[in-house]
Amino acid sequence: MANFIAARHFFRVDLTLNQLYAVSDASKTIMKDLDDIVTVKVFFSEKLPPNLFSIRQYIGDVLDELSSYSKGNLVVQFLNPELPEVRDEALSLGIPQVQMNIVEKDKLEVKNGFLGASVVYGDRAEILPVVQSMLNVEYDLVAAIKKVTSEEVRVVGFLTGHGEPPLKELVEVVGQHGESYSLLKQALERNYEVRAIDLTSKKALAGVHTLMIAGPKTPFSDDEKYVIDQFLMEGGHIAAFLDSTQVKESLETEILDLNLDDLLEHYGVLIGKEFVLDHSNENASFNQGFMNFVVPYPYWVKAVRPYFEPTNPIVSKLEAIVLPWISPLYIIEKEGVDALELIYTTKSAWLSKEPFNLDPSLTQNLSEKSQYPLSVLLKGRFASFFSDDRAIQEDGYLSESKTPGYIFVIGNSRFVMDRFTKYSQNLSFAMNAIDFLTLDESLISIRSKTAYNLSLKELSINGRQLVKFIGVLLMPILVVVFGMTRLLIDRKKKTLL
Repeated sequence: MANFIAARHFFRVDLTLNQLYAVSDASKTIMKDLDDIVTVKVFFSEKLPPNLFSIRQYIGDVLDELSSYSKGNLVVQFLNPELPEVRDEALSLGIPQVQMNIVEKDKLEVKNGFLGASVVYGDRAEILPVVQSMLNVEYDLVAAIKKVTSEEVRVVGFLTGHGEPPLKELVEVVGQHGESYSLLKQALERNYEVRAIDLTSKKALAGVHTLMIAGPKTPFSDDEKYVIDQFLMEGGHIAAFLDSTQVKESLETEILDLNLDDLLEHYGVLIGKEFVLDHSNENASFNQGFMNFVVPYPYWVKAVRPYFEPTNPIVSKLEAIVLPWISPLYIIEKEGVDALELIYTTKSAWLSKEPFNLDPSLTQNLSEKSQYPLSVLLKGRFASFFSDDRAIQEDGYLSESKTPGYIFVIGNSRFVMDRFTKYSQNLSFAMNAIDFLTLDESLISIRSKTAYNLSLKELSINGRQLVKFIGVLLMPILVVVFGMTRLLIDRKKKTLL
């Protein structure tokens, strides 16, 4: 009966957490709004390792469902790259061959194959060069469809010129592997044009929708601050990933004077000069001589879902983010500006002040336990920082923002560097923030639903002892009690007989 009804009425039911196997409402809306044919060509080799069969099936399921909502405007083609003409087409699109280990006739063979897809709309094309995971398949496909069908490609500007980590990974430089934003840049380029911005030019921010100030280490001049200020007044948005203290490879620290404190304070937030430590933290690996050891490290704060702002899509569907050596934020009330605190520590966090000692064995200072905001979103009509400085004002100067603007602030730039994006939701958090400022909220719900990491509930010392008691002693005791009860019942039965 269920099959009979399902064959005549189109519907989907997904009972998994975050609707993992059903396309999101945002995807359905984007598909319904397609006004012309979009072609998705999937180039997957026929012979695949067992771990990749499920991915091929999952891509097919997602595309079938997307197509069902598109009113015939999404055309899906699965092509066999074993055919010479198909292989040539894949290579011409920029989809590379990858090496795969395949077991065939009891032999392990290394073969070349394809695991990519292309999205074509008119003369525009976007590719997914290698698909090796189910985690973000829906997001990648819908983002590519949205990008090729959009009339306008929005621009995200990466500020440079102040010692920021590069956008490309410096693998050839000893000691700098992973200290870059190359993975963040790759993720952003799926939806945006990404530009490196040098503020020495007054027109550097022309056409930019969101300015990222991430990881600077040298001071900003007043002229540069003026360009940033007027960009905000013109209706631009700012994402500030800023460190108040630099942490070197040797765990030595250096307070950074960026000359931005007064600017941020004027807008409504101040980044503290301290580090936050928390009982909710991630393990960190350290070297001591020839030994390598992994320990819980309170300086690597693990922000978890109960302490996220539930009403904002940037964090509402995330589960955990790892924030290494992060500074607290202090909110300053400003007329016309609303401050929404997105992330908090637990109530058992504490601060470390200068001089810092980041040794993992010296972190158990439990005094002054409190809760601290770690990220904030400012929204409103901001007043210009330079309203009282006549000397620097130029033609076209704006004393107030034309439209309500956003400033996203977090006292940390390290969490989204390449080596920290292994914590899966760090990159999702940064991308959610950029999407919220630059594009719209639709893509956030698609990405976040597959990016969850269920954390164990934080227990008190007494709670841990209780769990240990239950796990170790209670079950054997229950078995003994059950056995003794059965024995007594059997004896009574024999006595009655």
